[in-house]
Amino acid sequence: MNIPVAAALLGLAVSIWFGINAVRELKRDTPGHSFNAAMIHIAMVGMFVPFCLIILVVYWNR
Repeated sequence: MNIPVAAALLGLAVSIWFGINAVRELKRDTPGHSFNAAMIHIAMVGMFVPFCLIILVVYWNR
C-alpha cells in the first residue's frame, strides 16, 4: 500500500469519526459553540470524503 492510499484511508476514518460525533451533537439540539462546530464539521466531512474517495479510486486502479 502506498502513501496516498494510506492517507486517504486515514482521512476517511477520521472523517467518519468526526461525522458521527457531529451528528450526535446536532441531535442534542442545544445552541452554543458545540452546535456551531458540529455544523462546520458536517460541512468539512461533506467536502473531504469525496476527495478521499477520488484518491482511492485513482490510486486503486493504477
